Amino acid sequence: MTGNKDMQGTQHNPNEIRALSVGKWFDPLISVAIIATLYLLFYKTPITDVYLTLLIVLVTSAYLFASELTRAGWKFKDRPQQRIGDMLDRTFTKFYGVLVGILFIFFAVWLFPAYEHVTNLGRLEEATVPFLAFIIPVSFFVILMTELILGEKRDGTYQLGLLARGRIRQIDWKIFFDGTREWLLRCFFLLINFYAGVWYLSNLRAYGLPDTTGNFVEFITRLDLAIFGMIIFAILPGYIFASRLIGTELRKVDRTWFGWAINFSCYPPLNAAVFGGWVGYRPPSEMIELYQGLPAWAYHTMASLPILYVVGGAIIFFALIHLWGEAIMGVRSANISSRGIITTGLFRFTKHPIYVSKCFQWAFIFFPVLNAIGFLDAIQSGILFLLVCAIYAGRALGEEKLLATDETYVKYALYMDDKSVFAFVGRLFPIMTFRWRYEYWKKNGQLQY
Repeated sequence: MTGNKDMQGTQHNPNEIRALSVGKWFDPLISVAIIATLYLLFYKTPITDVYLTLLIVLVTSAYLFASELTRAGWKFKDRPQQRIGDMLDRTFTKFYGVLVGILFIFFAVWLFPAYEHVTNLGRLEEATVPFLAFIIPVSFFVILMTELILGEKRDGTYQLGLLARGRIRQIDWKIFFDGTREWLLRCFFLLINFYAGVWYLSNLRAYGLPDTTGNFVEFITRLDLAIFGMIIFAILPGYIFASRLIGTELRKVDRTWFGWAINFSCYPPLNAAVFGGWVGYRPPSEMIELYQGLPAWAYHTMASLPILYVVGGAIIFFALIHLWGEAIMGVRSANISSRGIITTGLFRFTKHPIYVSKCFQWAFIFFPVLNAIGFLDAIQSGILFLLVCAIYAGRALGEEKLLATDETYVKYALYMDDKSVFAFVGRLFPIMTFRWRYEYWKKNGQLQY
């Protein structure tokens, strides 16, 4: 528990806060460079979209794994004393747990109609054999080395392995259900990001790179799509690799209905109902017809070239901020769970750079208040957009509550109350500070330990 001195949030200097980070500032630069380089090298070759996707993801993952390995803390510690037989037994048990998790992914594809899209099924079928041929032996080797070097930890994957081996009496059910939640998250986000990655790659190969000499609006649209494709490839390694050996294991997963519901509402297939039905602030059919094929931002700024260029530049600026925020997460990408605290890069300026950049970019892309006919419709569209932002604020709130039992995060969040670019909001409205929320959660026993 953090003492009163820590609650002041002023005794930590910027260097101390940056030293808490598990992420390094250069990793996103190198991983994005790898993604872009591999695409440029192979996009005109006969390699299929699926195989190129796998190549980019695996090479990026290999770099991130190696980068984390070079600074792993275990290299400076003594090896645990353990019997070889016990170590091998744990290795095989965890390996069985990994196999159960992989089988669960294919079971979900078979079970849920949302995964029955013919094109996506074909892409998954094409990727399955090479991916499994790589991931299964690598998983066994990494588990073996982790158990040998770091010793025993009976985590969620271990509990799944106990179930697979029929050792029901040995299962710790609390950890077992956390492990089940971990694999549910991995299954869901690995599939949607794999499908999205292949789609963006195939789209870019079909229509070509953004053309700087052509139409400005088309250039911005194509560049924005390319950047979002890089975002997908930057986070995919996080749903493939999770290992204590490099400190990227899942340390905690949200157990609340609120956390799961508000996160899953932002992704297919639920986002179609939430953002398409309930908070649909995007242009209605009448406005789309009026735009005559132009994006909303271009239609409303076309009369002034300087404003058109400024808005187009803002769209790309916030897209790059989004990319930077996701890429620094990299191999630690995770939803409603914790895999370490990052305090460097964009996280020096705000605790939630990804959500902030998304909302600002959407405001510039869709011009919500202008996407309406009549005053009342404009007010409605503006309110709906604010509700979208509120959903992401809810996600941020859930993440903070989950991380509030981590002493490192508490130090960082209290520091950001005073030093972030949005610190002025907390000074005006104390209820908006982490300090206020943290005390409220503690007082009411709402923190998840």
